[in-house]
Amino acid sequence: MDEFIELVTQQLGLSSGDSRSATGGIMNFIKEHVGETLFAQISQQLPGVQGLVSDAQNVSSESGGGGGLMGSLASMAGSLLGGKAGSLATIASILAKSGVSLDQSGQFVSMLVGFLKAKLGEDTFSSLASSLPDLIGGGDKA
Repeated sequence: MDEFIELVTQQLGLSSGDSRSATGGIMNFIKEHVGETLFAQISQQLPGVQGLVSDAQNVSSESGGGGGLMGSLASMAGSLLGGKAGSLATIASILAKSGVSLDQSGQFVSMLVGFLKAKLGEDTFSSLASSLPDLIGGGDKA
């Protein structure tokens, strides 16, 4: 995952800390939505992902998972709209809390999807895409 963090830091002009936070937050989101078996496969193929997820979980629990206005908006969008809009609002909230601007968010997600596609292999990536079509499908179009 260090390779992806370095790439995002260079191409989007984010700090290393913001890149790590955003990547960990999104990977934690993925972990929560794909199940233990698939995430175990992902973890085997992406060295360092468990540490990023643990860091993201620690930050979330320390802050109470609140997220201020963006967290509130994401929560409202998720409950009112459900499905795809809820997932995308959650992703936007994670990125915003990590210091990724709205302008950078689409690029970040596209880069992450491309990285996952290149690193996970066909079978694991297909399983991931099936489990999270909102994130994976949305990322390819951004």
